[in-house]
Amino acid sequence: MRLITQMKADLRADGGIKSLVNDLLGLSTEVEDDMVEPGEEEPSIDVRLRYFDGAWSLHTGDVQYDTDHRGFWGSSSVGQEMTEDQARDVACDLVDQVFEHAAFRGEE
Repeated sequence: MRLITQMKADLRADGGIKSLVNDLLGLSTEVEDDMVEPGEEEPSIDVRLRYFDGAWSLHTGDVQYDTDHRGFWGSSSVGQEMTEDQARDVACDLVDQVFEHAAFRGEE
């Protein structure tokens, strides 16, 4: 349980969900019309949230370029011109996935 508590504290120190929402909203303005993922109709960009070594980081683009797979991860996508509510939903889902990954690996 100590790790999850530490993860939450580190998230607050990094600006919390609000900061992550702002980052996702900024990314959504960078999504261009030609960024259509296979099987999707709307343009989007892949995003991954990582917690490793006491720090949260947001990764974008093709997952094959993530060469360091240590830590705990969540993944989703960001569409064009997301609303703040949509960005908050994605942010919360990413954080939940990271916590679930830690719990799954027995790192609670």
